[in-house]
Amino acid sequence: MADTERYKVKGVLGCGNLHIYEDTLIAIYLMAWNRLLECREMLVPEWESKMQGDDLLAKFRAMDFMEITKNVEPIKGLDIDLMLRTVDYIKVYESGVMVTVFLDGTEIEYRK
Repeated sequence: MADTERYKVKGVLGCGNLHIYEDTLIAIYLMAWNRLLECREMLVPEWESKMQGDDLLAKFRAMDFMEITKNVEPIKGLDIDLMLRTVDYIKVYESGVMVTVFLDGTEIEYRK
């Protein structure tokens, strides 16, 4: 998952940050997206509320999430367009916890 030796050059640690492999981030995204789909019914009222608000960006994102999660099956592989359309960022903590933050504000946590 994480590699502390990645940035070691000639025996000297050049960067104290952990390296997260791309495959790990993809797996975290797939898990988070599929969890979001499982929780869709709980999220719909929040999206509907945002659609009634004055924040045009929040309204657009809520409408988009309502549409792209409707009648959709869980995914098994990365759809880069979907990821770019839905993810804001993934937070990685030293403890190993990772949190996928979607553009609608939903956060899905993963603990190893």
